Amino acid sequence: MGWNPIQGFPRHVPRVPWDKLQAHPQPCVGQVVQRMDGWTNQRGPWISELMVITRGIFEQTDGPVSLVSAEELAFKFAVNNINRNRTLLPNTTLTYDIQRINIYDSFEASRKACDQLSLGVVAIFGPSHSSSSNAVQSICNALEVPHIQVRWKHHPMDNRDTFYANLYPDYSSLSYAILDLVQFLKWKTATVVYDDSTGLIRLQELIMAPSRYNIRLKIRQLPLDTTDTRPLLKEMKRSREFRIIFDCSHIMAAQILKQAQMMGMMTEYYHYIFTTLDLMAINLEPYRFCGVNMTGFRILNVDNPQVASIVEKWSTEKQIPPKPDSGLLEGIMTTDAALTYDAVHIVSVSYQHAPQMTVNSLQCHRHKPWRFGGRFMSFIKESQWDGLTGRLCFNKTTGLRTDFDLDIVSLKEDGLEKVTTLIHSNKLLFTQGHRRT
Repeated sequence: MGWNPIQGFPRHVPRVPWDKLQAHPQPCVGQVVQRMDGWTNQRGPWISELMVITRGIFEQTDGPVSLVSAEELAFKFAVNNINRNRTLLPNTTLTYDIQRINIYDSFEASRKACDQLSLGVVAIFGPSHSSSSNAVQSICNALEVPHIQVRWKHHPMDNRDTFYANLYPDYSSLSYAILDLVQFLKWKTATVVYDDSTGLIRLQELIMAPSRYNIRLKIRQLPLDTTDTRPLLKEMKRSREFRIIFDCSHIMAAQILKQAQMMGMMTEYYHYIFTTLDLMAINLEPYRFCGVNMTGFRILNVDNPQVASIVEKWSTEKQIPPKPDSGLLEGIMTTDAALTYDAVHIVSVSYQHAPQMTVNSLQCHRHKPWRFGGRFMSFIKESQWDGLTGRLCFNKTTGLRTDFDLDIVSLKEDGLEKVTTLIHSNKLLFTQGHRRT
């Protein structure tokens, strides 16, 4: 998704009535209408502020019916909220133009990014998946346009992506959090179950722990191309593996829990840690009274009343319901959606505080960079915002989010409860009453 504030005022302004702009399915691409005192239109009033057009590139899911992503819904939700609450951008109205690509289609992602850049943008958001994201990142580096991401992504030590900021918590900090949790629980043995090779990166601090700490690990992988984990669960049950760490999506975690219950593995003897930040999106009602120990992570700051109000509003608006047998709750704002919401706001904050910038058409084949790109990237990295996912700020060198608060949640009879907080110094502050099992 791209962000395009066009500051200039054209000599001949097209007289587009407000009701037409509101109803337009892909609003006024390339146009900004700004009112000058005393100007009116026979068919309606002129817009009283600068219009900023946000252009989105989103992935759609495969299948008989293509579904829009949670990020796209959250992007629209954030734009509408900013327009309703005039405190953030008091003299600006946001509108959007949505473009969609298929998942993993890096060629189409590059083409859409070049189309957006030719219209003039100050930042590009997404796409989410690695191959498409990497292609867009290369273009942003070449043309010096900030690239904003909200998904987990591995960044090697020699990473040279200067025009980059990621709202997802830095993977090394998350890796330390998992290790610290295992140490607090005083586990001497554990089984690590990962979904794909990226899990080994996310869990690297824990995987290297046996060489530094008194802990024995067994590493297993979830079956490929299937959601049937019963053979794997049966093998772990036979081997009496009671302390298990699952690195997988919340969608897969919901299936694992349903199958574990069928296998008789949801008793007080078992303790599961899920690394997903979306444990709260799973329907845990069937497991509350099983006695099973279940621990996970959450970055959504639901203890904040303002955040809780926004999340409640999200749940009441029309969202895509999960499949009946998915094991997921309906209307839950996932981490990806919350991070997208925060991304729109952090760029809005940066734009509001940035000095006057001009936006010009950038051509991918010419490699002539945007002359304000470096300055605006610095404004983004230096911005701070208390968002849905807590304190939001970036490392000014890497653009990574290394400074954040992370809740550790545990399943109780009353549901998920926060039992600890991970602060940016990677120190776990545990409340009393947390069971070490």
